[in-house]
Amino acid sequence: MLKIVKGVALIGVLTIALIGLAAPVQPALAGTIILEGSDAIGFHSGCGVCDAQAYRDQTWKAIGGSDPRTIAVIGHEPVSAGIIGSGTHPITRFETTADAIAAGGLGNYVALYFLATGGCCTEDDTLPAGHEAEISAYLAAGGTVMIENYTGSAAWDFAVGAGGAGNAHVAGVGGGLPSSLSCDDGETVTPTGLANGFTQPAPMGCWTHQAYDQNFFGPLGFNLSFFDSPTDIGLTGPFSSLLSSGRTVTGAPEPASLVLLGLGLAGLAAIARRRRQA
Repeated sequence: MLKIVKGVALIGVLTIALIGLAAPVQPALAGTIILEGSDAIGFHSGCGVCDAQAYRDQTWKAIGGSDPRTIAVIGHEPVSAGIIGSGTHPITRFETTADAIAAGGLGNYVALYFLATGGCCTEDDTLPAGHEAEISAYLAAGGTVMIENYTGSAAWDFAVGAGGAGNAHVAGVGGGLPSSLSCDDGETVTPTGLANGFTQPAPMGCWTHQAYDQNFFGPLGFNLSFFDSPTDIGLTGPFSSLLSSGRTVTGAPEPASLVLLGLGLAGLAAIARRRRQA
């Protein structure tokens, strides 16, 4: 009887481990939303800045993975920035969300990347306007949306869920929190960022414009920081320059999931040993 009870207990550990591995924290929508405080893709990567191009391609790989569909880059970029390209993943450029929809629907794309206004500095509130339902449906189907230079305005509330209070919890350009952050290279890639395919970018003159208060955005589901904010932000509390509501398609399992998996494997090994001894 004791052996049976122990075996049941071990099976229970294995079951819990496998359930934990298969059930990551879920945001409000099935898809992944990434708030990006950087303008490196929109403003720098088309100008021949190698460090910005490396970050750009890491982003494309993270949100596109091996999916054969292209990434839709939506929004206007200035002529001076050149055409946003990719060294790792196919992308398709659109000036507006309506153009992407007219080209066959948002579901044709593995991810939607919404450029900041003019490719730099603050979010473009014209891009979701009138197409909130289509973007929400895309997210509900499991798509990935990345918002460049998100400043927390109400225009993206339908996806982010900030309830009109987002701006008050964004530091930097266009944000409601006063800070020294305006244009900074002091961001730091996190272990989670490394697990999602990012590396520490070299200084490129300007990487970070915004940082997001994780105490506010965390309860909304944005609990993965890929880049911590610069230390000279001038505010207390955890802030992130690249904050996500879920792992990217290239993301490794979270550490807690790895622990649970280890427990499950240990349970299987123990059961096998007991069977051999019996």
